[in-house]
Amino acid sequence: MRTAEVVREAWRDLATGAGAAVTCALVLAVLLAGVVGLRTASTAEDVRAAARFVTSGAATQVFTADGRIDGTACAALADDGSVLASGAVRRVEDGLVVAALPGTSVPTYEVSGGFAAVVGVEGVVGGSGVVASAEVADTLGVEPGQRIEAAQGTVPVAGVYAWPDDGRDPDLAYAVLAPAIDDGTPFDACWATIWPEDDTALAGLRRTLLPSTGAEDDARSTLGQLNPRSGTTFTPTAPPPSGATEAVVLGIGLVVGIGAVIRRRLSTASDRHVGVTIGAQALGIGIQHGAWASVGAALAVAASVVLVRGLPDADAWPIVVHAVVLCTLGFLGAVAGGVVGVTLVRERALHRYFRTR
Repeated sequence: MRTAEVVREAWRDLATGAGAAVTCALVLAVLLAGVVGLRTASTAEDVRAAARFVTSGAATQVFTADGRIDGTACAALADDGSVLASGAVRRVEDGLVVAALPGTSVPTYEVSGGFAAVVGVEGVVGGSGVVASAEVADTLGVEPGQRIEAAQGTVPVAGVYAWPDDGRDPDLAYAVLAPAIDDGTPFDACWATIWPEDDTALAGLRRTLLPSTGAEDDARSTLGQLNPRSGTTFTPTAPPPSGATEAVVLGIGLVVGIGAVIRRRLSTASDRHVGVTIGAQALGIGIQHGAWASVGAALAVAASVVLVRGLPDADAWPIVVHAVVLCTLGFLGAVAGGVVGVTLVRERALHRYFRTR
């Protein structure tokens, strides 16, 4: 039987529905989407949980030693690949006195470069000025780019940071952060957001401590999380054993592919009886299975794409790519299962197939 005839016969089976292509595609799509979707959903939830862990302040380590922190060394920690942001901070004795609130002052902290990023301010308006907490901004009715009328003069607001009451140190809930003059004056603490967790970066944080002066009042250093409520470490969902998911989706494809041929064993044995070779049948079944299996795999991938909505592209794409790999294995299994199924059909069993149809 010529190849062109095999292709035409395969197309006729698809077009007339003789091969139940729609049903097979839906069955494969549902089964693949179930397995691949669960894996995708689990991975996507881990990514979201990791983001919540970081934004809650659980990944931010605070190394404190009053008057003994090297601000330059602290800011330089951000050059480490595992440190998302770092900066040093010290409290100013005389806070910002706002003209609208005479007799009171807003707690003020001087910070080194990079500290604004630690508290979640990625960019500042105008490049200079104080960064105020959301509570201070609401109280004074100011936004980034506006100015605060203070006893010290007009102070520009370069940014506003959120400080929810979620277990983190409340000191910065009502405060303003002012850029510090780089004059070598030591700071009181170094903050660093380390993600993923890295013991080497943590050791680098400790190296921001300046040598002791020998004075009895030298502050002792302490290290802890900004917000310990989410736990000391992030624990993702335990992944399945290596290769288990791949074996499952390949097995699903094989079972569906073999099943699609076995349900047509009477017609397959009949064609064999009138002279169609096994090779020609395997080619025709492979073409048919390739057509509907590609649709089923694409539908399963689409389900995975839906499950990663809302994730940053850098996190979503690797998950989708893995889903594509898994669904491709399911597709190949369906095609291979069809070929295997052809070899399982026996011409001599034609009468038995007829009786049990």
